[in-house]
Amino acid sequence: MLSSCLDIARFINTATYRRTPEWFSPNTILYEDKAIVLRKFDNGRTGVPLLIVPPQAGHHSSIADYDQDQSLVQTCLELTESPVYAIEWKPSTPLRRDESIDDLVRQLRICVNEVGGPALLVGLCQGGWLCAIYSALYPMDVSALILAAAPIDFTAGGGKIQEVVQKMPINFYRTLVALGGGTIPGEYMLMGWKILNSYERFCSDYINLWINVRDKDFVNRVKKFQTWYEYTQNISGKWYLQAVRKLFMKNQLITRELVVLGKPVDLGVIDCPVAMLAGEKDDITLVPQLFNLRDHISTADEDIFKVVIPQAGHISVFMGRNSLKHSWPEALSFILSRTGSSRKAVEAA
Repeated sequence: MLSSCLDIARFINTATYRRTPEWFSPNTILYEDKAIVLRKFDNGRTGVPLLIVPPQAGHHSSIADYDQDQSLVQTCLELTESPVYAIEWKPSTPLRRDESIDDLVRQLRICVNEVGGPALLVGLCQGGWLCAIYSALYPMDVSALILAAAPIDFTAGGGKIQEVVQKMPINFYRTLVALGGGTIPGEYMLMGWKILNSYERFCSDYINLWINVRDKDFVNRVKKFQTWYEYTQNISGKWYLQAVRKLFMKNQLITRELVVLGKPVDLGVIDCPVAMLAGEKDDITLVPQLFNLRDHISTADEDIFKVVIPQAGHISVFMGRNSLKHSWPEALSFILSRTGSSRKAVEAA
């Protein structure tokens, strides 16, 4: 009886575990304002700066530096001699509700200037389309581009998100923003992600936890993931609605109708080396939604790297152990061999 009570208590404690996410690796803050924190993860390195641009999707940016053996930051530090930086996106506030995609590009440009570009941009998920837009507008600032699980051709192949955005009217999303006082609440985003995989998030996750509730390692892994996944932060309503309407609904990055900072965004301007990493089982960003970028840029074939990571779901593309052990070293070796700088990854290739 006592054992059963302890199991129940451990189950409830784990299922409801909530903390504020933290970066795994030691770092210093290079720049900070109301919207962003620019973190530096090395001391004294020189050469082409590597800037990781995490997604803004209602979660914390530390997914780029999740844990031991699950840190893209650590992988970049181990395999390159580049200075390594990452952006941390701050939660939006009603005072920042009118920030647009223009402002996201300005914020990224501040970071590129701070790291002393031209930089190697590493765009994860939503950070990927931002990096693609930036590279098209400021090609001289970008030495190379790595995109992981990043939607570019948003309507290619369909998928769960496309099924939703093509059926729900834009007024639905406007209402969500209005309810958030001009921001899209992070808890709304989280609920949306959970609904996309409702059985897993509301049933099987808890069944697996109960089955393994006496396994301390399993429980600790769940608590670690809960810390990141259940923590939410708001997003500025204006750029959220722009992204829904112009990118996810109308696919304007591909049709070349997207205008940012008063300029048409032409992906054909991009001619730097590009690496693309997609997940075989990613149901958030389907493989063609990333790989179709190849048909719209000017990069030579020999400077394009593409890999579909076996069995990888969405976030495991950039934080899964197998992805970081196998696919990312290949991508980094390929890209860094084309930057003209000496790198550990190149020597190991």
